[in-house]
Order: sequence, then C-alpha cells, then structure tokens
Amino acid sequence: IINGAECEPYLTADHRLMLEKTRQIIDGAKVLRRILGAGRVLIGVEANKPDAIEALKRAVAREQEITPVALKVKYPQGSEKHLIKTLLDREVPPPPGLPMDVGVVVQNVGTTLAIWEAVKFQKPLIERVVTVTGGGIKNPKNLLVRLGTPIGELIEFCGGLSDDAAKIILGGPMMGFAQYDTEIPVLKGTSGILVQLAGEVAPAEYGSCIRCGSCVRHCPCLLLPNLFSVYAEHGLFAEADANHVMFCLECGCCSYVCPARRPIVQWIRQCKAEIRARAQKER
Repeated sequence: IINGAECEPYLTADHRLMLEKTRQIIDGAKVLRRILGAGRVLIGVEANKPDAIEALKRAVAREQEITPVALKVKYPQGSEKHLIKTLLDREVPPPPGLPMDVGVVVQNVGTTLAIWEAVKFQKPLIERVVTVTGGGIKNPKNLLVRLGTPIGELIEFCGGLSDDAAKIILGGPMMGFAQYDTEIPVLKGTSGILVQLAGEVAPAEYGSCIRCGSCVRHCPCLLLPNLFSVYAEHGLFAEADANHVMFCLECGCCSYVCPARRPIVQWIRQCKAEIRARAQKER
C-alpha cells in the first residue's frame, strides 16, 4: 500500500508530490513491488484530492498491478493500520504485530519517491518537501528543503510571522509538537511547520475529567484515553501499560473532543516514554 491519504489538517506536501512527481512515485512503487515480491500495489488517496487521484489514474492506465483508490475523507485515515483495514479489511495484530504479519507493507508517497531517486540516481535522503502554513505565516508554501535546515529559515523564506502569531508546531495540529525555538532543524520526518494565531490556540488551563466518555467514543483504536490521562496525572504508568496505552497511535482525537480541555495525548506520550524507559532499564 502506498499511503497518500495525508489526513492531517493543513498539510499538503504529499498532495503536491502526487501532482508534480506522479510518474516517479509510480516507478518507485514498481521498485517496492519487485523488492517485496508483492502481488499488487494499492495507492490510497482521500477523495478531497480529486486532481491527485486523476493524475495517478492516468499514470497507471497501462499498469495491471497498480491501482489508485479514492478513500472516504476521515481522520486518522493515514494511520497504516486503519488504511489496511479500509483497503483490505485485514486487522494488524496488537503490538508487537506489524503489517507484514497480514501480508502488507505500507509506505508513504514521499518515501516511495525517495526510493525511486535512490535507485535511479544513487541519491541519499538529503531533502524533503515541507508544508509551511497556518494563519501566522504571511505567505504559506510547500518547499523542497535540505535536511538540517533550521525551521526559522523556512519561516523567513515564507515572509516571516504575522503580528498575532502565537504558536509554532512541527507537524500538523493533531499530532504535531509545539516548538520554543526556531533553530530546530528539518528532519526526514518533518512533514510541515504550522504557525497558529492567538485565537486558534487552546488555553493552558484544563479541568478534571468529567467522565463524559467523549474521548472513548472517538478513539479510533478503541482504547480508554480517559483512564490514561488519570493514570499519567498520578504517575500510575504500570496501570496505563496494563490497559494497553502502548497501542495508542497518538492521533490527538481525545484531546480535540475533550470538553475539559485536558491534554490527554500529551499525557499518553508521557506514559509511553516512561514505560519504554523502564523496559530499557530492566533490559
């Protein structure tokens, strides 16, 4: 499966790649198919990118084994486990289960392009496309950026920050990480730089869990985020582990729907980091 869903709001780097590097992505998919011995290739693209879907369909008009598939627009469609379930109705086993356990490998369109460039030109991964966007950016753009470039240079290239810019996020608004320094470099996993305005930033104050169950209803992994937040607040990391916090994909849906504005996904990340640290110490 080639993942072109790009479901995170604001980000459009993969969308532009599918439009501007269509043939190269298809050739990269062929390389992957041959390496893996896969029977077929599915390219999953959300239906809100009709131009990308059309471009891919034209590029594979004579290809028997590669099929672009239009997907219903929903978040977090870009999660590989959910993409596999949507396209093939196969369920990846719980961790440490992998897509390979159900006969699937998932690669992003950017990775597929990088593989083609490595094979065609012996080019190492030295650059990637990054979306620089948000109300706090004067001239939003998608940029081809060398890895290691400070994010401040990208912001400056896009006209700088607006007067009421309030928060810089590396990634998208749901799964990204707020930054306190613009000297942070672009890495191979940097999909975007989002700058939010003051009115778009949630207040730092939050309340106690009111047990409404909204986060449970919206969890795409069928977990109990309300429990995880309480466990993290009280340092009960073993209890969080016993309730499968490591299965969480950190999509941020729980924090987004919480009426008490609790930073649930941040606490989940804290739990997972502590559990990994303890496991490492035991080893």
